[in-house]
Amino acid sequence: MTGSEAASQIEYYARALRAPRISEAFRRLGDQARDAGWSHEEYLAAVLSKEVSEREASGAALRIKAARFPGHKTLEDFNFDHQPSADRNLIAHLGTSVFLTEAKNVVLLGPPGTGKTHLAVGIGIKAAKAGHRVLFDTATGWVTRLQEAHSRGKLTAELIRLRRYSLLIVDLCRLRDYADVAGDARK
Repeated sequence: MTGSEAASQIEYYARALRAPRISEAFRRLGDQARDAGWSHEEYLAAVLSKEVSEREASGAALRIKAARFPGHKTLEDFNFDHQPSADRNLIAHLGTSVFLTEAKNVVLLGPPGTGKTHLAVGIGIKAAKAGHRVLFDTATGWVTRLQEAHSRGKLTAELIRLRRYSLLIVDLCRLRDYADVAGDARK
């Protein structure tokens, strides 16, 4: 079998396996493997590693987008100097998403402007990157969502759908949110 025949087969197998990054990586990594004297197993591990890491990154990006965060805020960007009462170790622990596997709730309390939403989004992004499905909304948004499902006779189906998420983030209600709901109720 010639090199071009083998390359065609690899591209076919990559499409059949729905692993497009293999097609992108096998030639470049093949050159690197030949130059470095890798074994066949080392080369194969490198190609598969590339596929898996990019697939995980792509999945994380899709989960982050689907979560509907109000912005991209990370735990690393949180300014603990402006909020010295925030426990750095606890926040770092929450970023590991262990609380999800233990089925524990997290409640962030404090006055307005203390970074609760930033921390909630940061924890949610870490969870999404760890493979968890996350969904974000304000308390009024959640209430509206459930009221609409109830009025359509679909509340049970909506609750079942929400069970697929590892993390539901309920952001605090701001005064303007209450004003919006009150205004809707008067219509």
